Amino acid sequence: MELAESPTRPETVLIIDDDSRISELVAFHLEGVVEAFEFATSGEAGIRIATHLPPDIILLDIDMPGIDGFEVCRQLKAESATRDVPIIFLTGDSEANRKAEALDCGASDYVTKPFEAVDLQARVRSALRTKRLIDLLRFQARIDPLTGLGNRSVFDDSLEAALADFERNGGTFGLCMLDIDHFKRINDRFGHAAGDEVLRSVGRGIATCLRPYDVASRFGGEEFAVLLGKVEVEEAVETSERLLHTIRSLEIRATTGVIAVTASAGLALVTAADHPRAGARAVEAVLRSADAALYEAKMNGRDQLTVAMREQAGR
Repeated sequence: MELAESPTRPETVLIIDDDSRISELVAFHLEGVVEAFEFATSGEAGIRIATHLPPDIILLDIDMPGIDGFEVCRQLKAESATRDVPIIFLTGDSEANRKAEALDCGASDYVTKPFEAVDLQARVRSALRTKRLIDLLRFQARIDPLTGLGNRSVFDDSLEAALADFERNGGTFGLCMLDIDHFKRINDRFGHAAGDEVLRSVGRGIATCLRPYDVASRFGGEEFAVLLGKVEVEEAVETSERLLHTIRSLEIRATTGVIAVTASAGLALVTAADHPRAGARAVEAVLRSADAALYEAKMNGRDQLTVAMREQAGR
């Protein structure tokens, strides 16, 4: 899957207030500013909702029974999933020290009740602009700018998630490591600009071969990693062979001629017989198996696929 910026749900505000009348009034004034609303009448409920599916912005009352808004804010800012969600406090207390405490515990802004609708709307719009910028920067930080595929961070997270899912649900997944053959020769003969175009073209070619639940990343240099999720052994082999065929079929033109590109690939399969345990050792084992198979493909003449033995992949 080539990563693309596409929102998965409408912009959502979570209103946490024990007074439902206030929540309804806030939602009324924010119609047209945000697209969807969620509500919680206690801090505990608000934390559960926010951590399950983080909203784009949180409007939070300070004075609530149970845990107050300050503690809710601290807990949400301590969680990676909700750390960057803007929080605007709603309170009837206008004392300066309360405002300072709200900002010190991680809130983005503070609105005093009774509030003016125009003021509330402006503050929410401002917080949403900040959230969109943070999301964009986070997205760009996970993209390899040359190929448009995920970067090493995306690969690491995806492999850990695949192993954790395997441990819970079983099934089969594959890791295909690809390396462009004789890439240094391409750079030396045609120049680094042509080498960059080869990397871009290979990235685009890889993306065309994948299903929605596969993840392709630039692993480093001229090496790529493709995580094949929910796949049978035969299908993983076929997909890996198709990747090599696609790369082999690329027509990349340089000023001095057409660049012939091939790649070598190593495929590690994790099946029910392997019983890996999620964690650093399992990640290293799968990577080691795919890398060993890739090395064997290179030693056997390149432009081919080698499949790691099951004993090797599950070790």
